[in-house]
Amino acid sequence: MRLKAFALALSLSLSLCACNETEQVKLKAPYSCEVTISTDADTYSGALKRDEGKWTFTYSEPEEIEGLTICYEGDEYNVKLGDIEFSDDRESLPDSAISTLIISSLDSATLSSDVKYTTNNDTVVAKGVVGESAYTITFKDDIPKSLSVEGIEVKFSDFKSEE
Repeated sequence: MRLKAFALALSLSLSLCACNETEQVKLKAPYSCEVTISTDADTYSGALKRDEGKWTFTYSEPEEIEGLTICYEGDEYNVKLGDIEFSDDRESLPDSAISTLIISSLDSATLSSDVKYTTNNDTVVAKGVVGESAYTITFKDDIPKSLSVEGIEVKFSDFKSEE
């Protein structure tokens, strides 16, 4: 009798939980999307593009940094705004830089084995850590929809696979 009661309780608790573990999310490069970034102080908008081995982030808002482009390729990054341009080692950027957090979180969620994935219906939630920052990314049909990391909220839209 106790075994039947235990089996029934286990069955009920499992059926009430809508979350299941799932496999790693796969984002095939190249792709691009629009992003809206909200912090406690500001809101930014821009375009994010992922090519094989290269990330490009171009800000469109606020107006003061419109056109600012940050490219990450290998161990280097390049920043360009109008006629001003400079490059440096990627290690010189702080882990807390907004574009670095976004890119590192997406890379981690799609490439790392240290990420926990759960599903709820057709939504996959990836939770992991980049540097010392915990992140949560929500995917639908392997497409990123939102990211939360270090007080930064990111919404992804207009996702396009460029294969």
